[in-house]
Amino acid sequence: MFESLLLVVIIVLVAYYQFKLRSIREKIHVLAVEEAKRLFDDWRRSELEMVKKSIEESLRRDFKSQLERWKLAEEERIREDAVKRSLTTILGKVGEELAPLVLFSSLNIEPKDLRHLGSPVDYVAFKGISRGTIEEILFIEVKTSESSRLSDIEREVKRAVEEKRVKYAIVNIREELEKLLGKQLQSSEG
Repeated sequence: MFESLLLVVIIVLVAYYQFKLRSIREKIHVLAVEEAKRLFDDWRRSELEMVKKSIEESLRRDFKSQLERWKLAEEERIREDAVKRSLTTILGKVGEELAPLVLFSSLNIEPKDLRHLGSPVDYVAFKGISRGTIEEILFIEVKTSESSRLSDIEREVKRAVEEKRVKYAIVNIREELEKLLGKQLQSSEG
């Protein structure tokens, strides 16, 4: 009987330890799976970070090279535009200086009949003044570009001439100064 009891106790103990062993194995398996998952997630995160950095560096290099190409092209365009504008300005100034020679033949005006103003019109021509008579007075705007478009103020001058809103005034500086001084004396006395 003792042997049977001992056998039962051993069987119970073996069953108990097998149960415990299975429970421990399950826990170890769960822990191993969790650890493997954690390790995989860490690896995946680090790989994604490396790929992300690699892509960012590649994009940064591409962007930098594209930006440099754009800068060079834009700089070239700006230089060409500056040269073109400079040339246009120089041609305009040269054109205004050469205008008397052109006007001599096309408008039959002697160079001595021209007076250069520059603004708001380039020239006023007193046609015939070099011969002692005034046949007519011309306001002349010189254009050297492809377009002969007038500025706003040039259009206003043209309109005033066309509408005959032109006058001739004589100003006597001595009289004007005496008037001005007289007003100042009266205001300082009063």
